[in-house]
Amino acid sequence: MSWNNAAHSQADNRLHVRLDSRCRLRHTRPDSTRRTPLIPTAGTRTARHDLLSFMTTLSQRAKSQALRAMRVTGAFRSIRDSGWRGRRLLILGYHGVALEDEHEWDRNLYLSQPQLESQLLTLCSAGCTVLPLGEALVALEDGRLPPRSVAITFDDGTHDFHERAFPILQSLGLPVTVYLTTYYCDYEAPVFKPTCNYLLWKARDRTVALTDITGSHESFDLRTPDGRMQALAALIQLTDRQHYSGADKQHMVERLAAALRIDFGRLMTRRILQIMRPSSVQQLAAAGVDFQLHTHRHTAPVQRDLFIKEIEDNRTRIQQLTGKRPSHFCYPSGNYRDEFLTWLEEAQVVSAVTCDPGLVNTTSHRLLLPRFVSAAGVSPLVLEAWLTGAADWLPRQRTYAYR
Repeated sequence: MSWNNAAHSQADNRLHVRLDSRCRLRHTRPDSTRRTPLIPTAGTRTARHDLLSFMTTLSQRAKSQALRAMRVTGAFRSIRDSGWRGRRLLILGYHGVALEDEHEWDRNLYLSQPQLESQLLTLCSAGCTVLPLGEALVALEDGRLPPRSVAITFDDGTHDFHERAFPILQSLGLPVTVYLTTYYCDYEAPVFKPTCNYLLWKARDRTVALTDITGSHESFDLRTPDGRMQALAALIQLTDRQHYSGADKQHMVERLAAALRIDFGRLMTRRILQIMRPSSVQQLAAAGVDFQLHTHRHTAPVQRDLFIKEIEDNRTRIQQLTGKRPSHFCYPSGNYRDEFLTWLEEAQVVSAVTCDPGLVNTTSHRLLLPRFVSAAGVSPLVLEAWLTGAADWLPRQRTYAYR
């Protein structure tokens, strides 16, 4: 599915103008205090407040039971078809689609290709309208969202998006935004930290010393998550302490794979945990994929000049590859701070998505947009609850804001 680029640019400009009068940091979830009644009947606000107060005491298991009850009683359908849902946008986020076993390694970031296809087919069968991100945000502002509006996003721009995700999206005619981090785009190398983490997980049947790499005789029990995290921390501390270059880190990854008896050549051939090459970005952009900002090095410095440099380096490279100036942003790892909002405005960023779950409405801060991030660990029930809007009834205290 393609859209008019000129109209898309105009929409971004209109949205940016509206930002000037409304960009105020909210320390509570923007949609948590003022809500239009879910189903327009008397007493809905009071009933919903009472429900939220009660639900805060429930466990995740009880919440799942509550969602099942809502579905059985027809509440999912009523919420899905309500004017309340019609005035809200679900931004559906993804990270990676496994090339091999990544979805078994990290179920919170990856899912398999069949799982992705199943989730997107569920979205289609639910009667959702999938819009390009920029178009969806302008339609929300103008009060003309189509029923059950959704925008689909993918973070990072790893190679698996091109190989695994895009063919499904293309076959279903679904527009998509990719928040692309660009530093590794020009290097044929896997991203350092997640690759070390992945390699340690693949060696989860043993205890190792890694003396030749770290210089320490400390042993790490890779059979446990804590042991793997300790090993990863030791590797990262070494690179920080000795100020490793990108080439140094690549060499460490190769040595780590050898020490763990893992075929590094196969990992390179399959391009696991590698960012898309420039040629892939150009090919996908020509096919209608919308590439947007995610910082150049997947980091959000707390110093203003460094933060803005990350945005500008990222923007420059994306514009070189796509011919379009990106203006939408995704916080790396979903983490954000108060001061980032002012810096993003200076950098002329129109919107910014978090990983805080929720639906977007007209009171949502445009630089703190909530988003539901899906992965292998998301059940069909929870996905349906978010598509219909029913999950937005449940209390959610999870936030990626720095405290």
